[in-house]
Order: sequence, then structure tokens, then C-alpha cells
Amino acid sequence: MKKVICLSVTLLMLSVFVSLFTGCSQKAQTGTILAEFDNQTVTLTELENEISELPEYKKKKYTDQEGKEEYLVLMAESRMLLKVANDKGLDEDPEILKQTQEYKDQLIVKELVKREVDDKINITDDFLKTYYEQHKDEYVEPEKVAVTEITLEDEEKAKEIMEKIKSGADFTQLAKEMSDKAESVGPGQRNEGKVTFSQDSFSSAQEFVNTAFSLEVGAMSDIIVQPIGEKTYYMIIRLDERIPPRQKEFSEVEKKIRRAVEKDQKKERMDKWLAQLKAENDFKLYPEKIPQVVEEADTTEADGEEAMTEEETAESNEKETENSE
Repeated sequence: MKKVICLSVTLLMLSVFVSLFTGCSQKAQTGTILAEFDNQTVTLTELENEISELPEYKKKKYTDQEGKEEYLVLMAESRMLLKVANDKGLDEDPEILKQTQEYKDQLIVKELVKREVDDKINITDDFLKTYYEQHKDEYVEPEKVAVTEITLEDEEKAKEIMEKIKSGADFTQLAKEMSDKAESVGPGQRNEGKVTFSQDSFSSAQEFVNTAFSLEVGAMSDIIVQPIGEKTYYMIIRLDERIPPRQKEFSEVEKKIRRAVEKDQKKERMDKWLAQLKAENDFKLYPEKIPQVVEEADTTEADGEEAMTEEETAESNEKETENSE
């Protein structure tokens, strides 16, 4: 069903796109003719009108000479394709009509929901400000730390760097040089080894995070052994600054609050409206009449164990993807 709907969307959108160009194509055309085929034409007035009705982001592409010529090709070719399709009787094809009707039904329902739910939601600025005051604790930027770090994949190299630092080498300069040369592969790479983060950052590198938050400002860590996936990293960090929690201003979170409030109010409105419609239409469901689905049991214990392994692997991969983002 989903495939049919997706296909219908594609076909109908193509039809809509083409129909934009057909407009009055069956009527006698006046004005400068820019293209013609069979008994149809594309005029300069039509071209200019079509371009003027495009969304701004598309219109910019077709304002110069080259753009107008490109759009003219689209108009003429689309009209020709539509004519050929109609000549072949595709406008009466049962499957196309069925798919078109399904998409039309979706549009009608979508418009109904818009009118009865979306358009009846009214959120004022005063309401948003009141919401912000009542939920201020949800809009606090957590404490952060700023560190300089050197991260290596070779333990012996990390030990050599640590010895250099203990012997008086400038940590800041070392971190900068190794970052610039891409020898340091940590989160401060290409930024002179500097990185700022909160306690809930880098969920796959908790040894690094916990050590950073445990240091005093100006203090340097020992070598941190940080496994991530199948690799192990060796990190040396210095805490440069602690940044205290900060209350975000209303202006910073206004859009986020508006989205959250709209979502809540639309859901509330939708639930009440559906309940009202069900009562008015004597709506009933009989799920008990659906034949019972018999699920096949696992044939062997080994199969179950294999399934669990695959599930755990998928979960692990999903978490790693979230962390990398």
C-alpha cells in the first residue's frame, strides 16, 4: 500500500507539474509564440506568468536569459509529454485513476485536519513567555569545561609526549603542533587541541569526560586510556576553564518552545475532535473479529541466541551512530 501511495504521489505531482503548463493550452493563444508542436503553443506571456508564480527560491533560477530559456524547454517538453500520454489513453488508465484517487483522498483528509485542528490553534507571545517562566529549569545550559588535549593511538608515543611535558615542554605548544599536523586525533583536532563540552557529551568516551570534570583548573591529567569501539586511545588533557551553568534567555529558546507547545496543543485538539466525531458517527471497532495470528516459535535455542546477538549488534550500531552525530 505504501509503495502504491508513493508511486501515486510521484505520478500525480508530475501530472500537476505538467498541468501547470497546459492551463489554457486548448484555447486560442495570443502573443509571442516561443514554442509550438501539433496544435499547441507556448507564449511569452505564459512563460512569464509561470515563472512569476514559482516559489522565491525557484524563481531566482529562472530570472536571467539562460534561466528563462531553460524553463521554456521544461514547459514545452512537459506539454508535449502530457499530450502523448493522453493520446495513448493513460489519462483513463484504471491503475493511474486508482492511485490518483488515493492521493486525492489523502489531500482531502489532510486539508480537513488542517482546518479543524491546525488552523484552530492560537499561540500568543504572552502564552509562550508564561510557559518559559514556568519551565525555566528545562532551558538551562549545563556546566561545561574547556580543555586542551593530545590524543594518540600509540601508547608508547603517548608516554614519550608525557615525558616531554614533565621535562618542561610547553603543553599548549605541543598540542597546537600535533593538532596542526593531524598527529593528535582527539576532539580538538585542527583546533589546536582545544575543545569545550558538557558532562553529557562524548557518551562513548566517558573516561575522558569524567577525568576532565574531576580536574582543577590548570591541572593536567595522567595518560587516560580511552577505549572506543575496537580502538584504544591514549589522551593527555589539561583543564583550562570551568563554565558554570547558564539560564538560556527566552529569545534563545522561543522557537523551540513554540514547536513544543504547538505539538502538545495539536495533539490535545486532535484527540478531542476525534472523540467528538466518533460519538457523532456512532463509531465502533470489532478487533476481536480479526482472526488470531499464530506466531511460529523459534525452532532451536541456537536460533534464539543468534537472534539476540543480531539484536544487540544492531542496538550497538545505532548507539554508535547517535554518538558520532
